[in-house]
Amino acid sequence: MKKGIIVLLIAVLISGFAFAGTFTGSAGIEFNVDLDGQAWGFANPKTGKYTFKFEFDSTKVAIGADHQTDVWAELEADASAWVSLSKAGLATNADVQPKYTARITKANIHVGEIVFGILNAGKAVDYAASYYDDNEDGKPDYNVVKGDDKLLPGFTVTYKGWYGGFGAQGLWDDDSSTYEIWAHGKTQSFKFADDQVAVEAGGYAHVGSNTDQYIGGGIKADFTSEKVTAGIAGDGVLKRDDVDFGIEGAIYATYDFLRLDIYGASKEYFWYTEDDPFLKLDAKISADYAFTFGDDIELDVTGYVEGRDVLASYLTLIVGATESTTIDKFYFEATEEFSMFALADADMDAFFTLMLDLYAEYNADKFTAWVELVPYFLFDKDDETDTFSSLDFECGIKSTEIIEFAEVGLTYKYADLLNFEDFKGTVTAYCTIAF
Repeated sequence: MKKGIIVLLIAVLISGFAFAGTFTGSAGIEFNVDLDGQAWGFANPKTGKYTFKFEFDSTKVAIGADHQTDVWAELEADASAWVSLSKAGLATNADVQPKYTARITKANIHVGEIVFGILNAGKAVDYAASYYDDNEDGKPDYNVVKGDDKLLPGFTVTYKGWYGGFGAQGLWDDDSSTYEIWAHGKTQSFKFADDQVAVEAGGYAHVGSNTDQYIGGGIKADFTSEKVTAGIAGDGVLKRDDVDFGIEGAIYATYDFLRLDIYGASKEYFWYTEDDPFLKLDAKISADYAFTFGDDIELDVTGYVEGRDVLASYLTLIVGATESTTIDKFYFEATEEFSMFALADADMDAFFTLMLDLYAEYNADKFTAWVELVPYFLFDKDDETDTFSSLDFECGIKSTEIIEFAEVGLTYKYADLLNFEDFKGTVTAYCTIAF
């Protein structure tokens, strides 16, 4: 009990007064030839450390904005701190210590209009991706053809919208040697038809020994007019060793309150069988309309119909709607979604789900409070034992007014009110400093 009281006091301190302190760090670039270690290549040494303390204070971490010459350097960093409280942690008598992260986010050298980035060799173009995010992590569920995710040591160059990067490293000995080289580039955005059409493209290459070798690239085009916006994007990659070629593409178009989204990718990136078609294909059409009632109430309604894996031997159809309204300082949002999943030669309603998402928010001058309730039901008409229900609950309060350049808050998440014995949730008090 005593430990729990101490932990709650820590949480109150964090959410009310937050962490603050000082940041020290540096970043650079090197090209080394280690004659003793028989290694060569770029290096990007960088260090960052944030010293936390309980003070009503904050420090912005950025240099370079007030430069006086055309050759100048800039460095930016951010840090965040938080503490999580859970019944499991208290039951094991574990020490509850604040956690924090500190990192260099930008390190550039400017020479006139040319900008050299010295954190790493950068990532390549990646234009096409699925339009949906079922995991709600801010990332598309499918994004299968792209540049190397491993950021090699090296540098990037930017000039009037053109962008590229280069990285290399290797080892050698008396009998053999290994190396890895990464290069990529992207054009600026070219405008046509009175700037209504914008086109850009890029490519990349990854070569070396004892590593995947491939070349790839992508292109995208966007069209914008008074009522119509549309775009098309495609990525492709060819692996050198096994001649594995993959593609993906995405299309979107909007007209007034209507929107169409299409995503496709070659089947080797999914669980398709040999009998399935070459492409995974998903498509969605939605309509968004706003209704106004008086001077203070506006209701936004979005309805949609979607099909996933529409060419394969299984299919998911989704019908749903989202409504949101604002009344004075209160904001409400609700989502209803009904989906049907069918296997080959199976009834269309063999499996179906029903989900509601209810969200309410209150905005005051100094803080924002919110609560969310998500009832979810899964039904199997042939086997009642597969029926599953949950009632997820989350709430919180946050503010960016207590400390300049920082957000502080207190949240309660990951609780399932219908399965509370297994999912009691987590209380988190946090402070995030983002410069």
